[in-house]
Amino acid sequence: MQDEAAFLQAMEEHPEDDSLRLAFADWLEARGDPRGELTRLLHALTRSTEVADRGALEDRLRGLVAAGVRPVGPFWANALGMQFAWVPAGTFRMGRRETEDRSLLNWPQHTVTLTRGFWLAVHEVTQASWQAVTGENPSRHKGKKRPVEQVSWDDCQEFLRALGERDGQAYRLPTEAEWEYACRAGTTTAFFFGETISTDRANFDGTSPDDDAEGPRVSRRKTTLVGSFPPNALGLHDMHGNVAEWCQDWDAPYAAGEAVDPRGPAAGKERALRGGSYEASATHLRSAARFAMAPSVRLSLFGFRPVRTPPGPAPAADAGWGTSPP
Repeated sequence: MQDEAAFLQAMEEHPEDDSLRLAFADWLEARGDPRGELTRLLHALTRSTEVADRGALEDRLRGLVAAGVRPVGPFWANALGMQFAWVPAGTFRMGRRETEDRSLLNWPQHTVTLTRGFWLAVHEVTQASWQAVTGENPSRHKGKKRPVEQVSWDDCQEFLRALGERDGQAYRLPTEAEWEYACRAGTTTAFFFGETISTDRANFDGTSPDDDAEGPRVSRRKTTLVGSFPPNALGLHDMHGNVAEWCQDWDAPYAAGEAVDPRGPAAGKERALRGGSYEASATHLRSAARFAMAPSVRLSLFGFRPVRTPPGPAPAADAGWGTSPP
């Protein structure tokens, strides 16, 4: 292929093709485009948990993203204009490290392999998208480009069903494993941009005493427009803060041992939420932080982002934490 448009079209049509993505990285690097290096680093850091000089490679990845280098995708948009980024299959360490707080049931840390890539929404679902599908806007903090909130897990299921009927695609919420893997984007630090967070990188309560927070002590006390803060190496915005995001799984403690495509228990009382919110302290925004609520609860702190399911057989349902699908 001789031009970028041809590569991007081919990648959108064949997102699972790692060789195509790496060929594009070669093509970019031959032209001095730093997106090629970013693509290659992301590939290396998500293929295995055992990577030589991992700390230095992660620092380089973060440096490129901080300098404004943006991922090549592929990206896809649905009929409503909701943009999705391709998250390639890979392996990562899920949960908190020994040096992190033991709260929020995010222990033990364990190796997780996701055998299939998936399309994840670049932004939290906006009020404009919600209203276009449902005709209503339940949000407390109004604004077309703000995330929809005051939606329950049950409400999200109905929205995703209606959205799928509208444009002929299949949608669902991400599993907790998919969400954390996508949030980390190849990193192992507390946040995808390092060990600390500041209110110019995410929307959270910076006035709470918290060792994870640095910089100005700011609390906006409301949602911000989606995409107001820089994305991670996959091109995903607001994975830390703004609204906590519903996940598909029933809540349960982690089990020890490696897991393949974990999907949580088959039943439970509460559904998982990830990412923290505009009222949360920095600690609750960490990549590994998790909490849960009954699926009927509606709060202005809760929103979501969907997965577009690629064609083909889905992973086994409700495989359980620390286990492999049968």
